[in-house]
Amino acid sequence: MPSLGVAFAVSAAGIATGLMLTAGIARLGPIGAIVPAVAALGLVLLRFPAASLVLLLAGVVLVESETQGLLPPVGSFYDPIAAKLTPQDLLLATGLAGVVLRFASESVRPRWPEPLTAPLALLGLAVAAGAVTGYTADAGVSSGELFHRGLTALYVVFVPLLAVNALRDTRSLRICAAIVAGLAAFKALSGVYAALGGVGASVEEETVSYLSPVPNLVMLIFVLGVAAALVRRVKLPGWMLAAAPLAMLALLLSYRRSFWIAAAFTLIVVIIVASRNRGKAVLAIGAVSLALALLGATTIGASDEPSTSPIVERAQTLSPGGIGTNRGDRYRIDERRNVIQNLREHPLTGIGLGVPWDVHYPLAESHDRRYAHVEVLWLWLAFGPLGAIAYLALLGAALWTAVGVWRRHPDPLIQVGAIACFGGILGLGVVELTASFIAVEPRTSIFVGALLGWLAAAWRDAPQPEEAAEPALPPRLPA
Repeated sequence: MPSLGVAFAVSAAGIATGLMLTAGIARLGPIGAIVPAVAALGLVLLRFPAASLVLLLAGVVLVESETQGLLPPVGSFYDPIAAKLTPQDLLLATGLAGVVLRFASESVRPRWPEPLTAPLALLGLAVAAGAVTGYTADAGVSSGELFHRGLTALYVVFVPLLAVNALRDTRSLRICAAIVAGLAAFKALSGVYAALGGVGASVEEETVSYLSPVPNLVMLIFVLGVAAALVRRVKLPGWMLAAAPLAMLALLLSYRRSFWIAAAFTLIVVIIVASRNRGKAVLAIGAVSLALALLGATTIGASDEPSTSPIVERAQTLSPGGIGTNRGDRYRIDERRNVIQNLREHPLTGIGLGVPWDVHYPLAESHDRRYAHVEVLWLWLAFGPLGAIAYLALLGAALWTAVGVWRRHPDPLIQVGAIACFGGILGLGVVELTASFIAVEPRTSIFVGALLGWLAAAWRDAPQPEEAAEPALPPRLPA
């Protein structure tokens, strides 16, 4: 028979559940019946912070705010539900709270996302500076808007803290990498279905796979990982090999020229890295590829709005002769001129977070002037030069971390994951020469934060470089 203690605990739990159920229905109506389930889920997430990380990552990858592929849109997932907090905010807060409870109850020492701690801290300081500048500017930026925009940027800082403390061994790193691969495979299948089946987003009568950067970035990293594994002869499950061509097709059907450039460039880089070739010819190929990628990303207007042209005609706009052939391209060129002039007027502080830039030159179109299509310029505008420095330092540190992981970690799959992350970060840097996503778009900020956290956790899990051994003393002769 169960002990009195167990019986008492079961009875107390039943009474508490009944009270919560009654109170929830009385306060919220029938929807209040899910209150006990939500409370129980919260307790589970507090106990297992890694589950919060997985739900957060799966949510931002799978959930779209518009009709897209196999899943229905759930735009409310990104809307505030309580105290201006979104479901992503609550998942992140629950995960971090679970990490803190683990520190207190299990005497587990906290981990910092080394070697990314310094650039992440620098980004946090830049966000604070930009919020102060925006609040004191005479532009009518509300405190609520500053909170929302600042928190979007701080996802890049807080999500790595959750990831590096939730993923504390090789097994958890492998499981996380497999989950991301599974998400990418599903998004590939869903994207191809959306584009070819005519049920996806339609822009100018063209049906595309994905407009959002997150699915395209996830699929790009997945393709790079499979390519690296094939070059290194690392065995992968059959479903990954089958899903890689679908992911590449879905990436192509997104009609986002910046991602096309990034995919072509990073595939070359990843194959070079995975092959372990270091010859002069190989380095020359990499240098030429980088030059072409930068040329393509900076010379075109880089409009990521699909046109009615097929893929071949869309690709023709990547040539210098295709520059400025549509209003979107011309607008971005005009925007760049105006943004640079604003930076000349406010070089040391920027204009502040949430503050629209001033128009000094005519624009081909009218768009939100609290945004700029070149990431470094936008960060400088919003957070001052500290924001641009933090961004460049963070990209550099992330690439350095990926190099350290693929060179030092003993697990072949973790090595392949690090190479894929290296290519993904490099590709994102190319893409953000034509569009701003990090610290601007919540989904991208969360996903990039998880990527950085995975790299930091893998860095901590890899054997550290051995210190130079001191020379051994000669044996003493017996007296």
